[in-house]
Amino acid sequence: MSARAVSAKQGFVLVMALWALGFLAVLALSIGLGTRQKIVLLGRLENRSQAQFAAEAGVKKAVAVLLDDLEKNQLQYSPAAKARRHNNAAELGNIPLGGMNATVFCPSADEVSGQFLERPGLCDEAGKLNINKTDVVTLTRLVARVLGLDDEKSRGLAGGIIDWRDYGQSEATGFFSDDYYKNLEYPYDMKSQPFERIDELLLVKGVDKNIYSALRPFVTIYGDGRININTVSKEVLCALGVDGDLADKLLKARRGQDNLAATADDHVFLNTFDVPVDVNTLVALTEPEARQLDALNTAELLRTDSLIFSLVARSSDGNKTGRVIEAVFDAAQNKYLFWYEK
Repeated sequence: MSARAVSAKQGFVLVMALWALGFLAVLALSIGLGTRQKIVLLGRLENRSQAQFAAEAGVKKAVAVLLDDLEKNQLQYSPAAKARRHNNAAELGNIPLGGMNATVFCPSADEVSGQFLERPGLCDEAGKLNINKTDVVTLTRLVARVLGLDDEKSRGLAGGIIDWRDYGQSEATGFFSDDYYKNLEYPYDMKSQPFERIDELLLVKGVDKNIYSALRPFVTIYGDGRININTVSKEVLCALGVDGDLADKLLKARRGQDNLAATADDHVFLNTFDVPVDVNTLVALTEPEARQLDALNTAELLRTDSLIFSLVARSSDGNKTGRVIEAVFDAAQNKYLFWYEK
């Protein structure tokens, strides 16, 4: 074989070797990138799993605290029980869970300042107005107070909510024709049944996300419609027909000496028929004011306990939110009535 042929053959072998080396290098890089992506993905999945488990653990701890407190207090409220259920940073605020933490809170308005806050604890659903049980007059008052609408707009919005559940079945019929819903771009029928989820309100004519968010802390779909006098807000009291000044007196008497809601010195009402007398011993009532409270009791609108509670559990790694779970728990049935994750 000539020297030229040997040289050509060697060159060919060199080219093939370099090509093979390049191919292996590209393959190794591709495998490395794929492995890195898988590692990143697995890391994200692990973080999401940790965030999910932390949020779930927060819900379960809150329910365990609730059930323990109900057992110790024989299902009743006491000042300590009220603080433990509704203002419990020690047990329900920043719960450490591995590399995550969870907080269980109740979105609510401060009784004194009116400022919305996330107080560690649970919400009492019996402290809210049940939109499946209430009448249009009561709901109109709530809408007017919470949203600041005039009488006509408040009555229209409240009527639409009542009409959604009772269309064709009650005196509320006619606030809105179901033609409105049938003529939407994506039409649907009015339900003509009780609300099954509170966010069904967003299907009602006139209710947008802002209105829903404003009403949400004051309305519920759970319970028998009676209001817990130990946890009810001023907004709901006024919706029931209580004068604003009387509502302020009742809440002041309820807050105790420190003037803070849900603390260990709160006054707790044990019997609904004793409410006027109890308030009057702490804050002087006029005779008409006492009659207002008596009227609520006579109408069987009040109670002093609750067995249905809602909560929000939020997990975090200290820098950013992981998972959020909203839940409603019925202690009488020992089961969740609602569970939503986001």
